[in-house]
Amino acid sequence: MPTTVFLVRHAETFGNIEGRFCGHSETELTPKGVEQAQALGRRLRGQRFDAAYSSDLSRAHRTALYALEHHAEPIEPVLDPGLREMHYGEWESLKGGEIGARDPDLLREFFRCKVPAPGGESVEQVRARTAAALRRTVEAHPESTLLVVSHGNAIMAMIAELLNVPNESSWSFAVTNTSITRLIFSKRGRMTLAGFNDHSHLDGDAALAGDRGSS
Repeated sequence: MPTTVFLVRHAETFGNIEGRFCGHSETELTPKGVEQAQALGRRLRGQRFDAAYSSDLSRAHRTALYALEHHAEPIEPVLDPGLREMHYGEWESLKGGEIGARDPDLLREFFRCKVPAPGGESVEQVRARTAAALRRTVEAHPESTLLVVSHGNAIMAMIAELLNVPNESSWSFAVTNTSITRLIFSKRGRMTLAGFNDHSHLDGDAALAGDRGSS
């Protein structure tokens, strides 16, 4: 039996709608974000998980709690800082427009995956950190079904690393708030991408399906 991972991005936050590079900084779910997370919980009603893991940042933890709201048996998500969003260093909590006005060339190179934010993590570091966290989780739960809640850029970096995507193409994915990406790991650790960015639980209300940034 393989191990199946339901990899979820947290719900919409105030940092998302304000266009902030929140990274390791805290930001609350918006009312719309709460509705998204509740829709995710209804979507996962009847899905059995053997364990749940979440970034230790509150936006991911709260999303995980809503996702498990209808689970048949109570599960407390394990908080893992390895699943955190990219750390943006001096850009933490700044709006993209502010950064673009101050450091346009540096921001351009950042989005090309050429340089890290000043004092922040590089793309290579985020890829290694997040993929290692996910593999630790999978190895701890053989032949299981797991819920893992993380962040936009963290999920992109993680998937890029697991699929051996070139570093400069690490941001070539779209990860919607509360979307589900399904990964299957064989006993030997081989990963198959079985589903990506599934946010059909938001389709009943177009207002819930917006995509806001990657923090």
